[in-house]
Amino acid sequence: MDVRAAWLLCLTAGPVAVAAEEPAGPPPPRLGVTVGNATLVDMAQRPRHLAEFTAPVLVLNFWAFWCDTWKKQLPQLVELSRRQDELGFQLVTISVDGQWSDAARRYLGVAPLPFAVRLDGRRALSGPLGIRRVPTVLVLDRERRVTWLHEAYPGNPAVLRAIRAAQRPQR
Repeated sequence: MDVRAAWLLCLTAGPVAVAAEEPAGPPPPRLGVTVGNATLVDMAQRPRHLAEFTAPVLVLNFWAFWCDTWKKQLPQLVELSRRQDELGFQLVTISVDGQWSDAARRYLGVAPLPFAVRLDGRRALSGPLGIRRVPTVLVLDRERRVTWLHEAYPGNPAVLRAIRAAQRPQR
């Protein structure tokens, strides 16, 4: 884990615990921010762009392979992804690790996953968004505005409610 990523807190479950001194860096994620077209890396080391995901709603799940919560979260994400076509969203998991670990490659490569897995090792997306804890989940609407966020994985029912809310026209 590099020095920049060392300040990310790995949450196992429950309420978000805030340290007495927050690390220096960007402000935390905010609602209403528009997400740009960052370049991420796929498992084959190819550069990929966030704009490639064209569903009306995007669910971005930031995680880190050094934090074992991603293994616990994986079955929930697979279950959530089964609703992608029905509800018109795409799930993208984004690792903030500096590089793909061999263990993560082996674990993720066993069977094809029904969602995209990307690496944001240079923090092209997670840095400007202020991702400071993993996992963190963002829901983006059609205009790619953050309409919902949660630090720690809140469970699929909460994410599904956020997806449905993001599909409603803005007033």
